[in-house]
Amino acid sequence: MKDWLTTLAISAALSVSLALAEDFKTINGKDYKDAIISRIEPDGIVLRMKSGIVKLYFSELPQEVQERLNHADVKAAASNIPYQTPTKEVEPPKLSAAIAKLQTRGLLRIDCIEPDAKAWIAAGSWKTWDAQEKENVTKNLAEYCHPQHPSIWILDKESGRRLASYDRSGRFEVY
Repeated sequence: MKDWLTTLAISAALSVSLALAEDFKTINGKDYKDAIISRIEPDGIVLRMKSGIVKLYFSELPQEVQERLNHADVKAAASNIPYQTPTKEVEPPKLSAAIAKLQTRGLLRIDCIEPDAKAWIAAGSWKTWDAQEKENVTKNLAEYCHPQHPSIWILDKESGRRLASYDRSGRFEVY
């Protein structure tokens, strides 16, 4: 029975991730247009859009969407799948909200597709942060994109100039 549930979860995840782009709306009314489900995790889904990548927790989605994604079956079986992100590395809700807030205001765009992720941020916002805030934001965005191998370039949204980087060895650098 356990193997069957695991197979079901993997099949569901693969079939959903191969689906065409669709629109999602949270219970709070936030719209995500032309989104593709990148992956299904035990606590939510990761959507990929032109504007970036965002994680939506199942608690943020309407009941019918949860049912369509077989939330209960996937959640039960996903904990047995070895490639799942360890519990200690699961993205905290505050980070997701902070990223969504910056993206909504047009101050941040993230591309997590490449191994070295890229984030374009408004220089005005970047300049207001102290060194510790810059390092925290950079590390958090790197872990948001690639929890097991965080690596990211922070770029000026207007000019594309490098502002900072964080590599897999844990080195943070400001330019």
